[in-house]
Amino acid sequence: MSADATLSAAPVAARRFRIPWTPALAVGLVIVAASVLVAILGPLLAADGGSRIDFASVLKPPLTGWHLAGTDQLGRDIMLRIATGLRISFAISLSAVALALVVGVSVGLVSGYFGGWTDTVLMRMTDIQMALPFVVLAVAILSVTQPGFASLTVVLSLAAWPTYARVVRGLVQVERNADHILAVRAIGASHTRVIVHYLLRSLIGPTLVLSILDLAAIIIFEATLSFIAIGVPPGTPSLGSIMAEGKNYIATAWWITAMPGLAMLVTIAGLNLIAIGLRSASREARLR
Repeated sequence: MSADATLSAAPVAARRFRIPWTPALAVGLVIVAASVLVAILGPLLAADGGSRIDFASVLKPPLTGWHLAGTDQLGRDIMLRIATGLRISFAISLSAVALALVVGVSVGLVSGYFGGWTDTVLMRMTDIQMALPFVVLAVAILSVTQPGFASLTVVLSLAAWPTYARVVRGLVQVERNADHILAVRAIGASHTRVIVHYLLRSLIGPTLVLSILDLAAIIIFEATLSFIAIGVPPGTPSLGSIMAEGKNYIATAWWITAMPGLAMLVTIAGLNLIAIGLRSASREARLR
């Protein structure tokens, strides 16, 4: 095989990665697509995003008139607030996962490919980060910083990047000794070319599955932090803050807390079903 042909050959796992359309994946995609549609269209249908106060409609139960999910103690429509909360949850979780993905994959690639003292230093940094309890770290940071989406995104990404680093490091340590990697290195391919054109492509499947699972986990983390009032800025209708506002009305108006909780549960279930389907694709690609 010529040098040009060798350098243009894609890794087998990357070429053969196919997404099997299993029932779990199909159902998950439908659920998440519905959640995204609600998150996009909900605030567009009402410019106030569910923040309009209407004392004539206080604590209306679900399916009362146009209030599909009921109203809260100020007469605000719960469904519209859930739609706004979903939009915020998706925006924050996607940003946090993207940041964690960039940092974690970069650390894992460098650590797994070069090894030696580079691997030792980077993995000890990763171990230190993983040893810190996330909730304690998040509370400590967010308690002394001004509430905002940027600070919340950075804090949430701290919970995810070490996992990417560990997973990617293990995969790279195995993949760097594959025949096609040894071949391109033998004919003089640079480290950058090997990493970008070969190793990085072989990580698509595993990191995609991990990213979907992290989206679900970070949605829960964001809701938890907002529930204890150190997440999104005060007055912002995230799923966690909506549930927190309704905790004093559980006996008389259970839907204020239950409806956003149900929306979060369904969305997370959809994401997990998607991850199951993508994991099957990644496993099949590695076996080929």
